[in-house]
Amino acid sequence: MSALAERMPELAGLLEALPSNERRELEDAYLRVLATAPRKRSRSVHPLIRSHAPAVAAAAVARGLAREQATRAALVAHSWSTPEVAALLGVSSAAVTKRRTKGGLIAFKHKEDWRYPRWQFQGSQVRPDAVAAWQMLPDRHDVVGLVRWFTLPSAQLRGRTPIAAIEAGDAAAVVEAASYVGSR
Repeated sequence: MSALAERMPELAGLLEALPSNERRELEDAYLRVLATAPRKRSRSVHPLIRSHAPAVAAAAVARGLAREQATRAALVAHSWSTPEVAALLGVSSAAVTKRRTKGGLIAFKHKEDWRYPRWQFQGSQVRPDAVAAWQMLPDRHDVVGLVRWFTLPSAQLRGRTPIAAIEAGDAAAVVEAASYVGSR
């Protein structure tokens, strides 16, 4: 039995945990790989472009799915639900939802729930600089992009993460860095 075949139950579980739209996109991509991956290289394909067997392509897709799942799990673990944010801010869940839809809170959809990263809060207040940076980013609901951008060191921020720069009082540099990302 191949390594990929042995991991199929695990991969199926990861796939099932994704939101339905992401699961459909991944399944469509996998089917395109299967349909278009030639067993032999076509003469029309440039010699530097390697075509992979479907099993190799499927393994690459599975690794990407596992990384996405791990990133999502970490983000969910460091976030709050709508009722938790409502209690923190002393408002109703409807007020939190309204604020989110108007762009006043950073949030991402996980399964059927909205999650709010904890780092956007300082005590019982929302960090306005984090929200300002969020609004400058091109796709504010891309979970992986959100995690990468706010949590990875940035050369523009002298090796700090945007979160650390905001906490250090350098919010203007974070907003500027976000505007650069948004302009690319």
